[in-house]
Amino acid sequence: MDKEYNLGIFISQLYKWKRELIRAAILILILSVGGSLLLPNYYKAETTFYAASPDLAKPIPIGGDEKEVRIYGDDRDLDRLFAIAISHDLLFHLIDSFDLYKHYDIDKDSKKAKFKVKEELLENYQTIKTKYGALDLIVEDKDPVIAAAMANAARNKIEELAQKIVKDSQYKLISNYNENLAIKQVQGDSLAKRLLRIKESSDIFETWGQSGLYTRMLSDATSEVEEARGKIAFYKKYPAYKDSVIKNMAVEMGAINKINKANTELEKYAPVLSELKQMEQELSRLLDQISLDKERLKQLNATYAAPFTALHVVEKADVPVEKSKPKRSVIVILIFLCGIALLFLSVFVIENMKYSKA
Repeated sequence: MDKEYNLGIFISQLYKWKRELIRAAILILILSVGGSLLLPNYYKAETTFYAASPDLAKPIPIGGDEKEVRIYGDDRDLDRLFAIAISHDLLFHLIDSFDLYKHYDIDKDSKKAKFKVKEELLENYQTIKTKYGALDLIVEDKDPVIAAAMANAARNKIEELAQKIVKDSQYKLISNYNENLAIKQVQGDSLAKRLLRIKESSDIFETWGQSGLYTRMLSDATSEVEEARGKIAFYKKYPAYKDSVIKNMAVEMGAINKINKANTELEKYAPVLSELKQMEQELSRLLDQISLDKERLKQLNATYAAPFTALHVVEKADVPVEKSKPKRSVIVILIFLCGIALLFLSVFVIENMKYSKA
């Protein structure tokens, strides 16, 4: 017949082992206190900052098209700072600047040295978003001075890398403008030379005005011829006006010469005039575009040369005076409670084995 096992029996078993349990509990308490006292103190340094708007790195428009410039960035700008904060460049900047291999007592020549030092740093390095939308960068270290220095150095490096991203984009844009300007300048020079050659070969000094000049000359000369012929026909009826006939015949011949000259010139321009007008319009549009691109390039160069902020610092990291960890009282209580639980479990196992055999 199986014996019934209940809580009362377990309590009586604990009472039976009370001396051993008390001694073990005291030993656990002493060891946990001693062990917690051996743990090194860590100090936490914090720096808080907001992301700046990329609008601050753009040229400010002048005139009626001015728009309000955002000072603070949005969540995407803050996310970009978070990504930079845990980037390889930033972490190894801290590792190299503060010689963390030596500081964390890691053999730099070992195969896993980079992995170990990075993991050690990340255990003591944290970035969090505050409820007010700022970035809080936290560094913990045994040395409070180093903790503050690392936090401030990390924030400065974040700003440097954020600025570099924008500056690199601006540099690429400037390079593209320079390349496009060079291509357009070559196209403009080629088109201008071609225009000059055609004008010289056709004896054209002004495309639009010169053709109009000879067209007017042709029209005026034609009118003169018609007028002179009319007068000649009139004066021929009267022999007394023979001098007037001769005079108007001379005018007629002069006008005919003008017509011949105008027709000769217009015939010379006719094959190239349409092409020249089209080329001059194309050159004019190209020169206007080059002028606009040069002005835009001046703005980009001015913006590239001008400093800008990538973040707004709310609070720099000061040297902490209070330790952040370990929480020795919590450690002692947890170890003590776990030890007591193990002791109770040991008593239960030992006595239950005896109880089952009985």
